[in-house]
Amino acid sequence: MVAIFRAGPAIACAVVLTACQSAPPSADTAPPTGMTPPSAGVTPPTGAAGMTPAAGCPASPYGARVEAPGGAKTVALTFDDGPGKSTAAIIAILERYRVPATFFNIGVNMAARPSLVRAEVKGGYATGNHTWNHPDLDDLTAARQAAELDEASAEQRSITGTVPCAFRPPYGDYNSTTLRLAQQRRMGVWLWSVDTEDWKADGSGSPYWVHRIIRLAEEEGGVLRHPIVLMHNELIGNPATVSALPVIIQFFRARGYRFVTL
Repeated sequence: MVAIFRAGPAIACAVVLTACQSAPPSADTAPPTGMTPPSAGVTPPTGAAGMTPAAGCPASPYGARVEAPGGAKTVALTFDDGPGKSTAAIIAILERYRVPATFFNIGVNMAARPSLVRAEVKGGYATGNHTWNHPDLDDLTAARQAAELDEASAEQRSITGTVPCAFRPPYGDYNSTTLRLAQQRRMGVWLWSVDTEDWKADGSGSPYWVHRIIRLAEEEGGVLRHPIVLMHNELIGNPATVSALPVIIQFFRARGYRFVTL
């Protein structure tokens, strides 16, 4: 299902943008019940506040998108909250099926697992900004929101020499200030249209969760022409997501979808 988002009254439908890096690679509504932001309470550093727009990113129009880019039937697989324990396994599956995907990383998690960020970029996957420590942006001042975006981008740049050109607000919760700040930084704002609710597995890899994730992806995504599928890549690991991923890929591929990045 498509979530309903709090946003400013001036939201406009944005032109679709594909993901872009600043340098060549070396290769929701309120938070869901029971879900808390990882590393809650961690204050982002302030050194990169006021970062200039990424030179390698195209100008980004104002607004948020819930449809995968491209003509015909396209699908975008996205993984939030990483890097985490399942990142390497997710990359291995994507490589096996030769499927692109977008990783929306959290700054504090990138700092803890820089080698996995490098692996994502080296593998040619799109990397998106998911803030420094996953707060509800709608509760923050403009200055605090800017710091969350800037420090996450600065962390990726320090690790890989690239910057994200895509942004996803935690919980899908944002306001007009968020959209303005993202546009100033040349980051397209991408939400989702298919929620697998895989985070509810809470690190479990049981068949129940695997089948539930697959069912939601197929039921919600199979009726859309350009679905964006939300999955997770948390610090604790998402084994059910890893097990479900090959089935989800084969489902969309068998129905003529082309996989794209954001």
